[in-house]
Amino acid sequence: MSSAKLRAASRALLEAGSAAAWTQWGAILSAPSDKSVAHAMVDPEALVLASIGMSSHEPRLLRLTRIWARTGTRLLSVQRMKNVVARFEVPLDDGLAAFAYDAVTKGNDARWRKLMGAEAGKALRREPTATPRVVSPAALMLRLRLGFGVGIKADVIAALIGAAGASMTVQSIASATRYYTRAVRRAAEELHSAGFIGTRATAPLSYSLDLEKWGPVLQFDPNDPPAWRSWVAIYSFVTALSSWSDRISDVSDVVVASEARDLISRHSVALDEAGVKEMPASRYPGAAFLEPFTEMLEGYADFVRSIV
Repeated sequence: MSSAKLRAASRALLEAGSAAAWTQWGAILSAPSDKSVAHAMVDPEALVLASIGMSSHEPRLLRLTRIWARTGTRLLSVQRMKNVVARFEVPLDDGLAAFAYDAVTKGNDARWRKLMGAEAGKALRREPTATPRVVSPAALMLRLRLGFGVGIKADVIAALIGAAGASMTVQSIASATRYYTRAVRRAAEELHSAGFIGTRATAPLSYSLDLEKWGPVLQFDPNDPPAWRSWVAIYSFVTALSSWSDRISDVSDVVVASEARDLISRHSVALDEAGVKEMPASRYPGAAFLEPFTEMLEGYADFVRSIV
């Protein structure tokens, strides 16, 4: 198993992740020109962090985050950004500080002051402007925040719409949205009391909503709502892989295989989302693990391309 083949598979996955991010920006910003159309729901905090994390591979993504910092940060949650960035292994502090600096100094959004560095963003050149777009089904999470305010309740509704009629427990909603379980439980209970969502007598109790009623209001097809994807898990895996694969040529295959196992273990949620089957260590001892691992990366790139 050559390290070149493994690096090629890693690059293919990174390219798929970058293309997904570019397509998603096109769903919520007027700037990117791309024939691809996003169908799955855009997770804005995950998209910002993924674009920062993949910017060394695709610099255009960083330019789009800077445009959004000046025009769209009021549709982002600062608290959720803090929660989500903790899921990314790649150091994003400098990039997030620059984003926050632009949000405060150019976007006039003082909420981001605690996240910005003193000098962040000052040396970055001016970028072209663009305007946020919230009309497409993929931008539904932003549209809900625009109407209901940035907070847990809008995101709970987004997650339930993205579940395509399936019910979700408080824990599954919290896992999807990256809010604390207690806060999600209170939000869900209040949304239910207001008649916005319903409950199902499962154990534990689960919540759902009527797509036939919400579809006409939010202008999406009730039979084909924008899907909720675990973009936080997916993008954190792609960016972690990118950082790790840059270093593998300097160590032995046995060491690379061991690190690959650790990577899979840390990102089990992202792999479960793609239906990746477990690769038992006893079946693929030592460097033999690299062959199925490389095949998994190739399949994961196809998965990312298929879900945008």
